[in-house]
Amino acid sequence: MKLGGKEGSASSASAGAGSIRTLITSRLSRGGGASFLINSVGMGLAMLLQIALARLLGVQDYGIYAFVTTVVTFMVFPAKLGFDTATVKLVSAYRVKGDWPLIKGLLRRSNQIGFTLSVLAALIGIAVVALMDWGRGGQGGSEAHAKTIAYIAGFAAIPLLTLATLRQSALQAMKDALFAQMPEKIIRPVLTIGFVAALGAAGVKLGAAMALLCFAVATAVTYVIGAIVLKKRIGSQTAAVKPNYETRGWLRLSSSLMINAGMYLILGQLNVLMMGFMRGETESGLFSAAVRLAVLVSFMLTAVNMTASPLVSEKYAKGDMAGLQRVCIRTGRIGFAFAAVVFAYFVVLGHWTLGLFGPEFTKAYPSLLILAFGQLFSAYCGQNGTVATMTGRQNALTKVLIAAAFVNAALNALLIPTMGMLGGALASTLSIIVWNSAAVLLVRRKPGVQTLAWAPSLSFARKRGNYS
Repeated sequence: MKLGGKEGSASSASAGAGSIRTLITSRLSRGGGASFLINSVGMGLAMLLQIALARLLGVQDYGIYAFVTTVVTFMVFPAKLGFDTATVKLVSAYRVKGDWPLIKGLLRRSNQIGFTLSVLAALIGIAVVALMDWGRGGQGGSEAHAKTIAYIAGFAAIPLLTLATLRQSALQAMKDALFAQMPEKIIRPVLTIGFVAALGAAGVKLGAAMALLCFAVATAVTYVIGAIVLKKRIGSQTAAVKPNYETRGWLRLSSSLMINAGMYLILGQLNVLMMGFMRGETESGLFSAAVRLAVLVSFMLTAVNMTASPLVSEKYAKGDMAGLQRVCIRTGRIGFAFAAVVFAYFVVLGHWTLGLFGPEFTKAYPSLLILAFGQLFSAYCGQNGTVATMTGRQNALTKVLIAAAFVNAALNALLIPTMGMLGGALASTLSIIVWNSAAVLLVRRKPGVQTLAWAPSLSFARKRGNYS
């Protein structure tokens, strides 16, 4: 009888684990499939946009365009105040409890704060470049004036980019990966390409300023589309409820998450920014093309993360640690397998791919390989940052990211002046290795989750029935 009871218990446990595994796999397949489709098409369109701009604008104007968009990215992140990541974390948890008043209050307050800060950032940026242009007193001619217009056009898009990111996070938390990403990843690049091509066909002289004006108009159109989609998606649940606010608690969380977002931004884009300041916008543009291509290596992990983030928050909120581990294993292995294929492609055909931007861009091939290896390592380490953020370990993660950001900045300052693009690539990859290694150990210690795509320790855990 005891033996039969043990067998029955083991059978029940196995069946339970199997049903949970099937549920997680099906949800990841549905959300991850849509996310993969949108990210694949969006990444292709983004690359097409960059190649078209590089060909149409030339190396110098493309360098200005790439540098301005990088500066704008740095200005958007404090305007969001971390509410983009906080929204994914909190809305996912509130949905489990059915707390729609708090969801409505959070979305309203985050938009109010984001809009105020983004307008302030845009006005400061526009004022600074306008004063610099006025202070030149006509020196530099039309070229300097055109660069000023390019900066102003980029800064004008900051409020819309901020609000669009907050809207995207809300839809991501609602597990609507398709509509969360479609406006920015599909519609915006299509419109930007269309506007630039139409102006070129009409005989308008194209430059960085005109390209950024097209980008700003496309951003405005996609913001309106995204806002309408969000209203239709949650309008029925929030229309009749009175919003509740926990503003102080939200600000504490979002401010902490903003620091993390800033560190991620530094780790991913600081080298492009410093390249522009230290080596000029033209070399920054060449390097930016390599950075944009290298991101393709880990984009599958990013795509699946759109589904995994709310799942991680939900599993942790329910105390389902076994389910949380399964999510990490499946997303990590999918992401790394894809990353290995893309990395191999760049080893063989990276030089040719850079040549699509223009013959001058092939100079960035060695940098591309170094950057791609960093992304491959990041993909192998899996969803460590997401797990830390969604399970309350964001403060510890912040310390890791701050240390890595200091390493990144110091290496950039040391290597870029003498090694140029190669130095920027080395700085980026070394800092990626530092922070990913530390983050893997962080979440392994608490909440006790293994995020590596494959690790020897998992085989022992699997035999005990913990993760399979």
